[in-house]
Amino acid sequence: MTEPTLILRTLNDASCASALEPLFKKSTGPPLPFLMNLLAQPSCHAWSCWRGDLVVGAVWFQCVEGVAEVLDLRVLASCRRQGYGKQLLEASLQALAPVERVDLEVRASNEAALGLYSGLGFRATGRRSDYYVTLEGREDAILMTWAPEQV
Repeated sequence: MTEPTLILRTLNDASCASALEPLFKKSTGPPLPFLMNLLAQPSCHAWSCWRGDLVVGAVWFQCVEGVAEVLDLRVLASCRRQGYGKQLLEASLQALAPVERVDLEVRASNEAALGLYSGLGFRATGRRSDYYVTLEGREDAILMTWAPEQV
């Protein structure tokens, strides 16, 4: 399978918020206004990826003293499992360099995300029991870490 062509854009301010809204329809996770407000902080780094005029994904990181944390990664529902998330994460990890490590948490039931992260060299480092609220009750979070020397 050939990887789709995408354009990576740095998110600098709230002017691009309306273009990102389709990523946040019927989704869980942090709301778009919260993430856009983070861009005012010097420790926040964010990118979006585009296919032509269509935004297909976005990722936000918080970076402090060589350690980055993935705050949110999402791909447009109609574009999932097409390689956009992988390319977005690979490009943003390169753009973050040099970092000592990148941490994230993911729902234990999110097999697609777990596969994506594992495939890029993230390793499970822990578990937060009953971390996420679900319609059925609660769900664990899997903690994962990526370090350049692991890859």
